Amino acid sequence: MGSSLLSPATVQNDLAAKRQQQEQQTNPAALAGLLLKALEANSGAAFARRLNPKNDVAGAPKLHLFGWNVGARYPTPEWAQALASVKSRPVVEIINQDEMRSLANIFFERVDPCYPFIDRETLLRQISRRWLPASSESLGFGPYDTVLCGVAAFGCLFSRRRATPMELQLIESARSILEQSLQSEPLSPVETVTGWVLRVAYLRMTATAHAAWMASCSLMHLIEATGMHIEPSSNTALDIASTTESCNPETRRRLFAMARHLNVWISFELGRSRVVLQGATSLPPSPRQLGSTPGFTADPATTTDIFNLLPVSESLDPNEAQDVSNLEIALTDVLDIIYTQPHLILVQCNLMLCIYRRLRALNSIITGDLLDRVLALSGKGLKAVSELVAVNSPWHQIANVPFQVVCTLLAIDNRASLAMLRDSMHALHEVASAYDTEVMREAYTTAYLMIVMHQRRKEEDIQMLRDVLQLNPSVSVPTDTPIRESAVQSDHTLMDYPGFSWLSDILVDIPSLRDFDMEPV
Repeated sequence: MGSSLLSPATVQNDLAAKRQQQEQQTNPAALAGLLLKALEANSGAAFARRLNPKNDVAGAPKLHLFGWNVGARYPTPEWAQALASVKSRPVVEIINQDEMRSLANIFFERVDPCYPFIDRETLLRQISRRWLPASSESLGFGPYDTVLCGVAAFGCLFSRRRATPMELQLIESARSILEQSLQSEPLSPVETVTGWVLRVAYLRMTATAHAAWMASCSLMHLIEATGMHIEPSSNTALDIASTTESCNPETRRRLFAMARHLNVWISFELGRSRVVLQGATSLPPSPRQLGSTPGFTADPATTTDIFNLLPVSESLDPNEAQDVSNLEIALTDVLDIIYTQPHLILVQCNLMLCIYRRLRALNSIITGDLLDRVLALSGKGLKAVSELVAVNSPWHQIANVPFQVVCTLLAIDNRASLAMLRDSMHALHEVASAYDTEVMREAYTTAYLMIVMHQRRKEEDIQMLRDVLQLNPSVSVPTDTPIRESAVQSDHTLMDYPGFSWLSDILVDIPSLRDFDMEPV
């Protein structure tokens, strides 16, 4: 009405909001609640739990990190027995030089474009040196063995869908040497840190979340012990930078950045504390021009890499105060980045989904162009999943991103998001088919159940509207008015996989879902 006067109710509401804000800033319980919300928003598992709290019923698998990775590399008891019998051996006793060079080529083709922390020329020189005939260098364990074993293990991981005894031997040898390195000052700090980065990255793709988190924390403490977080030129009273002064500055910065990236995201996804090194002076790594990767269409002029996302990732620490405006700016910044390689697109998509969850935790509703861009990047991420599955690149995001996209689409719950559910389930189905593991079957069936429950709620809403219309039977609807019922359709069924009987138990235990046919028509 053009009046500048506020109603008493409006004034009262404003005062109440200010009092609540002041209380949250001073009340320990309120601060703890905000911290818990941030922790849960960072964790994809907690997001799925809050999205469908009815999943917590008897018979359902514990809502752990669905889609944490594609599943255990050694899933059967036979493999566990084989792993227990493996003994640590020098790398030259496990594989020959030709095999090492072949596996190293796979590493630099598939892994290095996303995780660029090893200099290729240095590695190739070390390979030539390690396999020198009849020399002291080729006897016993070498200082570079952890790096060679780690690189070779990644070569196996990205070239074979199933582990081989050779891969087991490589991993066990690297683990044994690295764990012994924690008992004393490392003789070769750069090689030791590089080996630990390889181990943590390998565990992130193949092991349990707890194992990966523990290893990532050990890596961060090793970084501090060797001074890799300190620029050699920094003025410090502690003589901790001397151990890495001979290391190439760019290599040292990339190792520190990789350690931070792995620890930050593993901690976020588990809702646990990350390791923050006080007094770090390391500069950001210089952007590296990425060349084309076999099997992918890449822009050779691309200069962005994974380290560009570190500042935004670390700003999402639950202990850091974040308001809606800052998160929306961060979301826009992430969406503005243009990646062309599929593995980097998935890293970007994962960060975008995390920021979206943080905004939802603050009860912020994203609409308009920004929401359209969120959906567009989600669709781009789903395509990247299919590309990586096709070339046997088991990045952990190929499992995590499509599952989290399903959760996000259901949370958005509009026509545009529901229309993308088919593509997201198709991508998740592709991963589960390529890597037929227990965790992938659980991720797929859980996503399926979430859609079933969402569809059932929609049907209950439609029934309530019908009840309202039946109260007004005399009102006629024009014959040319189209009336359609929308339903989520899928070309995948739970019969695609064994072990889905627990879903039937859930449907029986939830009254509103009794007698509901799980299989799509």
